Amino acid sequence: MYYLPMKLKRTDEDRLQSRRDLQEAAKNPLVPGARIIRSADALPVYDNAIACRKWCYPLSEINDLAYFCYIEKKAETDENRPWALQSHLNVNLYFYILEGEGTLFLGGEGFQKEEFTFKEEELVVVPRDIPYRMEGEWKAVCFHARTGVYGTVSGLSRFPHSVCTYDKPLRPGKEEQDALREPGTVNFLDSLCSMEIEVCREGGVVRKTVDLQMLREDLEKSEDYCRNEIYREVTPVDLQTGDARNREEAWKNAAVLGARVIKREDAPSVYNANAALKQSSYPLTWTDDIAICNLAEHKAESDKDRPFDSHSHLDIEEYKFILEGYCDVVIGQGDETCEEEFYHCEAGDLQILPRGLPHVDAGGYTAIVFHAKQSAFGKTPGTSMYPHMAYIYTRPSRPTKEEEAVLNNPGDLVYMNSRETYNLYAPNPILRVEKNPTDMLHLRPDLFPGEKEE
Repeated sequence: MYYLPMKLKRTDEDRLQSRRDLQEAAKNPLVPGARIIRSADALPVYDNAIACRKWCYPLSEINDLAYFCYIEKKAETDENRPWALQSHLNVNLYFYILEGEGTLFLGGEGFQKEEFTFKEEELVVVPRDIPYRMEGEWKAVCFHARTGVYGTVSGLSRFPHSVCTYDKPLRPGKEEQDALREPGTVNFLDSLCSMEIEVCREGGVVRKTVDLQMLREDLEKSEDYCRNEIYREVTPVDLQTGDARNREEAWKNAAVLGARVIKREDAPSVYNANAALKQSSYPLTWTDDIAICNLAEHKAESDKDRPFDSHSHLDIEEYKFILEGYCDVVIGQGDETCEEEFYHCEAGDLQILPRGLPHVDAGGYTAIVFHAKQSAFGKTPGTSMYPHMAYIYTRPSRPTKEEEAVLNNPGDLVYMNSRETYNLYAPNPILRVEKNPTDMLHLRPDLFPGEKEE
């Protein structure tokens, strides 16, 4: 459905573009980290455990995401190179399906088995710590946060992508077979999947607790409880999906909350007047490590009479992955403490909008927009009910009174739920933002003898 220009080799022009991006970011030297990771800068990696080609984006230890890649899966590998059963510790893994269709298999190793089908523009959520494998022919972007919603970090600081291995499927050649990880091992990989640390063996083995009450004649015997029946009877769930079969499958492991596949029809399209774009918000819930995931469709002609407002997201990075078209972003507009940075983005590019810096978008594009619930620094922006927060800097005009009436005002601090169906306007602690005057040395010759401002 979407063509992404992924490369196997970087060119001199790609390297030159990286230097240009670094020069733009140097305008605000107090804000470290990449603002954009181009598709050409993604590292091609062949993952033998799942027999897929991945392009891994070079995220750093200050990023709220630990792992982001574009992945291509071929159907024939289901027979000759099947997916190794594995899990990821402490964090949910998300697949946004761009093209094709497949099946997600969850469970085993102590968990009831679940099975879900998926297709393009659906969001697959692999729950933390649950064994899984995937089949089919599809293309997707895959990502997970550095810190889970429960405050647990994924892996190690420089090896944040954890893989717990449960089996060793057959491979057609000895070299491929020998390179597979051993069952019962836990490995931590860097964000590029180019280095890994094996931290232990016998990891991820789930055993049923041995019930020894029969050895105690002095104890009255209890009945045999089913743990999943208890959860089904006492724990309400967030109905993230209208797909009855998916809800029934997820109910097999009632202790594992949250949808596994969120269908496209579960994310109805709405008009976002502040951004002047078509937006579809996938209904994430409290157990998700990702706070929002939106499919955004913006037309270039909107820039003339319906420009973006300038806004920032406090304490969290916002990510925008361009699926189609182009997007021009200006960072720093409306905040006199920042220099303005400009980036032109195209399909396959990952925008990283720094926490606390205002940004304005323009252009004609389709993109997925998302951010984590907790930052790399352990901060939780917003609230449990309203995890998406924005501070507003500008109020652009709109051609109709109806649109004008719903625009946010400069100085507003807005909290939104993950579906962006409700807004909470918080008492604004920021009265104004201005530069601290540092050019007043001449006023105090007693403190700075002979010193002059440059």
